[in-house]
Amino acid sequence: MERTTKLFTEFNQRLSKVCEAFADQVSSEDGPTEGEMAEHFKNFRGYIEQETAPFWKEKKSYLDDVTGEEFLSAMDMDTALAAFCESAKLIDDEATPYPLVERLKSFGDPACEWLLKMVLDNSWEPAEGEDENEFFVKFQPCVAAIRFFGAAKYEPAMEPVLTRFCSFASTQEYIADSVKVMMLGLEDKAVPVLIDFMLERSDEDITGPYEDMMIMLTSVGIKNQQNEIYQALRAGFRRMKNKVIAVICIGDYGDPRGIALLKGYLDRTVHTIDRETFYEALSAIRRLGGEINDIQDPFHDFTKRVPKKDDGKK
Repeated sequence: MERTTKLFTEFNQRLSKVCEAFADQVSSEDGPTEGEMAEHFKNFRGYIEQETAPFWKEKKSYLDDVTGEEFLSAMDMDTALAAFCESAKLIDDEATPYPLVERLKSFGDPACEWLLKMVLDNSWEPAEGEDENEFFVKFQPCVAAIRFFGAAKYEPAMEPVLTRFCSFASTQEYIADSVKVMMLGLEDKAVPVLIDFMLERSDEDITGPYEDMMIMLTSVGIKNQQNEIYQALRAGFRRMKNKVIAVICIGDYGDPRGIALLKGYLDRTVHTIDRETFYEALSAIRRLGGEINDIQDPFHDFTKRVPKKDDGKK
């Protein structure tokens, strides 16, 4: 694997420079705002893939003058699986080389089955006393594999991966993003599974990792809205204990029926709602195209205070 290690190490160096160049594109006198950064990074994946693609077309002397793409595309399944696990540990930002992804996809279910077994056989959290950084590096092949299931449209991974993900009391951030990528890759096939987990397998208040099911369902549904998805989000909104997450999801999904849903909620909770949820609801209503001038402001942050009239008395 010496040549593979050299190839991935060299690619990682190129990747780091591309990432720096991308970050440098955002500039302002006082530094980028949070909104500017969020908007900029929507194009992050596409930019990285475009700018690093030429690397795989370059001939390498240590690969006997073939390109990295040709080298990876010639691997048998066992070698490609080993290379996949190595790349996950060596390459930053979970940017698995696309020729390697395509090579593994060419092997079909057998490669996916091997990766799924690896994911399920490994612990998803550090053992007692285990160094967290060492665990994180060791776990990276599993993170990359979960993402790969989406790229490979491997439906059998959904049930066991989501079941393990939801077995923890709280969301594991280093896994949540990869599970989301998997479900986005599976597109419409992910919808009934996410709805089932969110509404049928969760606790009554939809807390912990089940909140992520609503976030994932929203992301999957944005590209292909369906009444089934809106109704599930509506049901999740009513049940979810953390209304901030639910409010953001309704706003992000983009169905204008959410305006009446959110306004009704604000009317009912005007005396009990917290400030964060209130303002997220206002933002969501505006994103959905609704008016907010008729909404009562319980915090008097934007209510104009009318000065008392001078009745002439001293």
